[in-house]
Amino acid sequence: MYGQTWGGLAGIMVIMVSVCVVLWHVVPQWKLLLWSGTLVVLSLARGFLVAAFQRKAPLGAPIYWWARMHVAGVVASGVMWALPPLFLWPENSPVHQVIWPICIVALAASAVAKYCTWPPAYISYLVLTAVPLSLRLLAEGGLVFTVLGFLGFVFAAILFQTGKMMHNASLRGLLLSIHNETLNSVLSTEKEKEKQLNAQLQQEITKRIRSQEELHHRNQELEQLNSQLTATKNNLESTNTELEQALLDIKQLSGMLPICASCKKIRNDNGYWQQIEIYIRDHADVEFSHGICPDCAATLYPDLIYRK
Repeated sequence: MYGQTWGGLAGIMVIMVSVCVVLWHVVPQWKLLLWSGTLVVLSLARGFLVAAFQRKAPLGAPIYWWARMHVAGVVASGVMWALPPLFLWPENSPVHQVIWPICIVALAASAVAKYCTWPPAYISYLVLTAVPLSLRLLAEGGLVFTVLGFLGFVFAAILFQTGKMMHNASLRGLLLSIHNETLNSVLSTEKEKEKQLNAQLQQEITKRIRSQEELHHRNQELEQLNSQLTATKNNLESTNTELEQALLDIKQLSGMLPICASCKKIRNDNGYWQQIEIYIRDHADVEFSHGICPDCAATLYPDLIYRK
């Protein structure tokens, strides 16, 4: 609403200057100067108000104070445009009298279009501009002025209805915009959550892939260990078999052996007496090589020993 005020103030200045130029020689000039000067001061004050609002950009509860100040400025401007039909009316020039209906109707229509979002603003301006003008036209009398005065009220009613429709449309648009912003905010939040969930899911997938790779690596190590264990087991079994076979091949001597105290023969399991070297050969898989020790050689071959 404040943003559209700049265009309205510019339009007021253009129409004011045009009216002063056209009516300069028809109505008292001091009245035109007083009216136009007051209108310029009021427009400057409204401009400063708009600039302050745009600079501060208030939100929340303070916005209502600024809305009331805007309505006050619109009402003051409406009052200034309600004065010409009373004090600046060219009494003896019907042609110049038409200037005021044209200008005021244009301002009223512009106010409805610009301030339709805030009914107190455009309704007050419409009433202050259209009603005094219509009453002035009716007061002039005559068929033409009476019809124009009646049309002024009709036109004001049409503008009022148009402003109401525009207000409702803008209100629905505003509510729809707020609803869309809410939906966009919710959608943005959900998208952000979705991104976070996707990131977490991606992390979980990465962890699972790493776990699977590590598990696969562990399985390979286990398979290698199993292979080594299997090979070791096979080696052990082979070694055990060889040992068992060796044990079967080895003939052990165990227990108490009966031996002759004189000839040193050993009695076997069948009761036969065998020379000791034969018995050991049969039971221990040992081969003997015969020789003679020095003592026995001295006993058996004394002559040979003495010769040496």
